[in-house]
Amino acid sequence: DDDDDDDDDERSENEEESEVDLSERPVTVLMLDEIDYLVTKKETLVYNFFDWPLRATTARLVVIGISNTINLPEKMSTRVQSRIGGDRCHFKSYNVQDTQTILKSRLGMLDDHPGHAVFEEDAIKFAARKTANLSGDIRKAFQMCKSAAEKVLEDYSTGKRKLTEGSRPLVKISDVQKGSRDMFTSIVHKAVSCSTSFEALLLISLGALKRTREDGSIFVKEILTKIESIADASGEPKYMNAHLSFEDVLRMANRLGEAGIIQLNIYSSSPWPWISTHLHTSEILACYRDTNHIKLAEKHLATQRLF
Repeated sequence: DDDDDDDDDERSENEEESEVDLSERPVTVLMLDEIDYLVTKKETLVYNFFDWPLRATTARLVVIGISNTINLPEKMSTRVQSRIGGDRCHFKSYNVQDTQTILKSRLGMLDDHPGHAVFEEDAIKFAARKTANLSGDIRKAFQMCKSAAEKVLEDYSTGKRKLTEGSRPLVKISDVQKGSRDMFTSIVHKAVSCSTSFEALLLISLGALKRTREDGSIFVKEILTKIESIADASGEPKYMNAHLSFEDVLRMANRLGEAGIIQLNIYSSSPWPWISTHLHTSEILACYRDTNHIKLAEKHLATQRLF
């Protein structure tokens, strides 16, 4: 009898619990960062995550995905898109002050009683400005500072630099500048020189349009129009057969953005990104100097000479 009473009590509790208004239940939020890396060929994992809230009949579940790819939903199948809501929030890249504060925080330079300063103030400022101008990716700033600090430590360990009495190793702005040049210039220039025919079209079009803009930021649709114009005038099948769509340009822009070659900028007045690059027109031309894209690059990016 006691067992029957216990079963009845448990059943009544479950019934009462099921009768509770769903709106009164607490909300559980599942946040998936770097969701780009969860996308597989069959997209099963991403589909199951976003389908989960629809199957949670007795709970309030919200799934939020964070992606570095601005048009990730459009790149996935309609099956997955049917499970993703329409609400999006575009996060702006870190600016100079944000990056500077984060770097100082990691280095313990914001405390009331900081220890020995490992980096010069100007070195931190340079790393923050360089990162903000390139991509706003804080990981680039960490990499830049880490590379500079490792080189300084190596120089003191091998005797290339000498410490004066009472002094300690210090990473100066010149160390960060050198690390920045080594890290960005060689990698980015190599990536540009290895770009595909269609990527070359995009970069050459961006360089040609950049000459007429003070801020160098171009609307993606304007770039598409320029690509079509340059491709048609090239006379070369590898460019003329491009027939790129708006989505094609966005996909290329995302790939080039991940490589640090261009930046995608989001403005509240436009639902689509604007594209810019820190590379000067002459740098883009120089990158294509020993490639099969040099003829097209010289035609649209070379400085006109009278003699």
